[in-house]
Amino acid sequence: MRRRMRIRKTRQAYGKNEDNEDWISEREVDGETEDDGDMISERKRNIREVDAENEDNGDRIGKRKRNIREVDAENEHNGDRISERKKNIAREVDGENEDHRPDRISALPDSLLFHMINFMDTKSAVQTCVLSKRWNDLSKCLTNLTFNSDLPSEGLDRSFKKFESWVLSSRDDSYPLLNLTIESWIDADVQDRVIKYALLHNVQKLKMNINSTTYRPNFKSLPLIFRSQSLTSLELSNKLSPSRLKLPKSLCLPALKSLHLAYVTFTASDKDRVEPFSNCHVLNTLVLRNFSLSAQVLSISNSTLSSLTIFEGQACSIVLSTPNLSSFSITGSVGHQLSSTSDLSFLGEVNINIYMPWSETSLDGKSSIIIKWLGVLANVKILTIGLCAIQTILHDLLNPTSIRTQPPKFVRLESLKVKVGNPLSTKNTSDEKVTRAVEYLLQNSPMPRFDIIRSA
Repeated sequence: MRRRMRIRKTRQAYGKNEDNEDWISEREVDGETEDDGDMISERKRNIREVDAENEDNGDRIGKRKRNIREVDAENEHNGDRISERKKNIAREVDGENEDHRPDRISALPDSLLFHMINFMDTKSAVQTCVLSKRWNDLSKCLTNLTFNSDLPSEGLDRSFKKFESWVLSSRDDSYPLLNLTIESWIDADVQDRVIKYALLHNVQKLKMNINSTTYRPNFKSLPLIFRSQSLTSLELSNKLSPSRLKLPKSLCLPALKSLHLAYVTFTASDKDRVEPFSNCHVLNTLVLRNFSLSAQVLSISNSTLSSLTIFEGQACSIVLSTPNLSSFSITGSVGHQLSSTSDLSFLGEVNINIYMPWSETSLDGKSSIIIKWLGVLANVKILTIGLCAIQTILHDLLNPTSIRTQPPKFVRLESLKVKVGNPLSTKNTSDEKVTRAVEYLLQNSPMPRFDIIRSA
């Protein structure tokens, strides 16, 4: 009985212990859970602190980045300033170097400087010589004088007269005057004064190009020009003036080798004939452009003349007394009658380039004039003919009613060239037609080298 009670008490005690253990275990678990919650809260707080710290660090990093960008911008700005400074320094250095660089032009010898300024017009030469004291006297020694005047006005006219007067009065007469060029818009009195000065100082080359449309030339010095003993070259043009320069009956220029005359009038001597060149005893080159004459016959008589060019001009009969002629060129309308007192046995080159209105009737009979020219020039070695002359000959060849002139015999002809222009302008004149005209011209002559020249 007692044993059963002890066992019951023991079981009760054991049961109570089990309950205690369960309670203790629950207390422990709850404690541990509470501790874990505290740790989790602590961990969360730590995480929040870390996040806050990271956020602070992010702000600091962002600020640092902004600072870096500001520094970069400042550095870039400083770099620009440094670059600009470098450029300024480089320019300053270059300027200093240029200032210290030797003046090579000033270092040139006077003879070379003198040669250079003689290629300038007189005004530019004087302006250049003002730049250096060393050059001042060079403008007083010019051997070439070129006077160009602007459009006429009262102020410019007075200024030019003063300049011209200073140049002539200050020039050193011990230096020869080789060339005088007068271009347009110069007062007649000033022009006379300059020409007289040049002739008194034995000028060798004189070029006058008068382009005035407002006044008539009245040059008192003109007769003096054509009696000059020193002139070797003369170019005279009166293109735009309402009245042409009237030349004397004979040009007495014993030293003249080259003569260019444009828009002038020749004066008849006798027998309705103009013969202006016979007293130019060493004349080599003669160029006549758009001339007129007070007669029907222009006699070009000169035993030394070797080159003759005729461009346009009043229709007349031209008589050549030029036994030593080696080059002849004629351009313009078929209005001149051409003849020669000699066989022109030294004739080397001939160039014929005519033009006329394009109508069938205008071409009638003109080929006979061209063939007569060729008869006078039959001793030529090299012949060049323009397209219009060929077309004129073709017109008569294709016209059964035309009277054909027998072509000459070219005994010395080595080369025949036909200039036909560009293909668009000559599309109606084929090479076959050109060849037919050439064969007609050469029917009495040995066949020379033949070329058709087309421009681009």
